[in-house]
Amino acid sequence: MSNIGKCILTDEEIDTILNINSENANEVIEIAEDLAKKLKEIPSSKMRDFYDYVLRIDETGDWYKELVLLKPKLAYNFGKEPSKIDRRTGEEKNKKKVALGILTGTFSKIIDEINNDKDKFKNFKTFFEALVAYHKIHAE
Repeated sequence: MSNIGKCILTDEEIDTILNINSENANEVIEIAEDLAKKLKEIPSSKMRDFYDYVLRIDETGDWYKELVLLKPKLAYNFGKEPSKIDRRTGEEKNKKKVALGILTGTFSKIIDEINNDKDKFKNFKTFFEALVAYHKIHAE
């Protein structure tokens, strides 16, 4: 299991995302907008690339394998972004790399929680659609 990036959503938030219904839909939208603000350094075209990959997954085939393969795609994009470490604090100063780390860690945990459940995958796609929409507004 990779340790790239950090998931910034709570277990409860992930559970809400993967079990979206008419009663918690507004909460899912709020989670999507909050996450979009934290990912604003990722270019909207890159976010759209990840979303398009998920949309192309054929749900009649081995869809979970294809979804799990999103993890290395995210990790590759995180890895190719150069690091700019602050010598005094040791913290990453490249905000785009930090945002890609957040996306990688968060989506890796969500994918693990989907765990081959097609209904949860459909709910993840709904959440991702909202995330992409809000990200377009907040992206720099």
